[in-house]
Amino acid sequence: MAGRTAVCEIQLGRRHAVPVIYVRGSHYEVGFDVGRTFSSVIKSFISNYANLRDFEREYKTDTGRDAYDKTLANMEKRFPYYVKEIRGVADGANVPFYQLFLLQMDDLIGTINDNHVPRNDTGGCSSVAFKNPQHTILGHTEDAFTETLNHFYIMSAHIIPTPEDREHGAVEERFSSLCYAGHMPGYTMGYNENGMVFSINTLSPLLLKPGNTPRTFITRKLLSAKSFPDAERILRDEGLGIGNGFSVNMIWTDTWGDTKLYNVEVAPDLKGDRSLVHVQKYDQDTLVHCNIYNRINVIEVIGEIVGSSKSRLKAIHAHAAPKTRGDIAEILSDVTGKDFQVFSMQKDAIIKTIAAGIFDVEKRTWSIYIDKPSISEPVAVLPIRFSELESNK
Repeated sequence: MAGRTAVCEIQLGRRHAVPVIYVRGSHYEVGFDVGRTFSSVIKSFISNYANLRDFEREYKTDTGRDAYDKTLANMEKRFPYYVKEIRGVADGANVPFYQLFLLQMDDLIGTINDNHVPRNDTGGCSSVAFKNPQHTILGHTEDAFTETLNHFYIMSAHIIPTPEDREHGAVEERFSSLCYAGHMPGYTMGYNENGMVFSINTLSPLLLKPGNTPRTFITRKLLSAKSFPDAERILRDEGLGIGNGFSVNMIWTDTWGDTKLYNVEVAPDLKGDRSLVHVQKYDQDTLVHCNIYNRINVIEVIGEIVGSSKSRLKAIHAHAAPKTRGDIAEILSDVTGKDFQVFSMQKDAIIKTIAAGIFDVEKRTWSIYIDKPSISEPVAVLPIRFSELESNK
């Protein structure tokens, strides 16, 4: 895997483009329009993404197909409207549904036949946030496999569920999220219009629970959260629980403009039908999170994701505690690490920073950078709209 190179990256290089789609409709309709609009990007990604070839190989085994069928059946029962959303993307882009569902399963299918063997996982994203009387800022590097470079878009959606979807628990949603091509929104960074700004860090427990809820379904549901307690309930996923792991960094703003800052780590509960969830609230301390568990006692993989995280954490903590937006930009742009850097641009790196985001809650802006934020202008500055807070005043 270390020696692979994506054809698309050789041809394109690092493009300074942030595609954005504004879309309204049912889950299926929104998915279809996203798939139709970004069909070429989605097809390019799934044809070049080496991990998908691994997932397809596992899918063809008896154990892999059983895990796929079990996971799909559980998601059709618990979140049928999100399965429809994926089907909409597949139909709109004219690609097979099973490939997009395999992307959602990720390591749940990729490790299905060697789940108890140390895995050489790689990583990953870095998040830094703080709040003080003048500012509430969240910064995030969106790091992904090299094939994902130039294969993402921003989805700004107003979901209006069908009556059938409402009967199954769907609610009206308004959100904006960065999406990897062919993936559901939510597993990256963005905000919803109920007052939540968020970023995600992939975490890699050694022992997974195939058949349980993939993390991308939980983060997709998180886009509907109306409050932090509602978000915590979604993360716990009572009755089944997550199958793999992640952490989410959240800033919640209330009707009066007050903000609260949280990091929540989520892991599979190997003894129960729910997720393990650990919440940490930040008042004066800086929130820093990468791709290792800081608080939940879980056995993690042995691999670059751990070494990379330790290297990035060391580099981040070498900076003074951030007090301004500029401080966050400097931290996100750090390239002092020898083997692993906060802003990863090395040509031979398996994991690259495909974009960086800075959320300024006071100014209600989400700035998206393709190059290091400390030395470049944002390619896009999107408004953060908290429409539901305004309507409740």
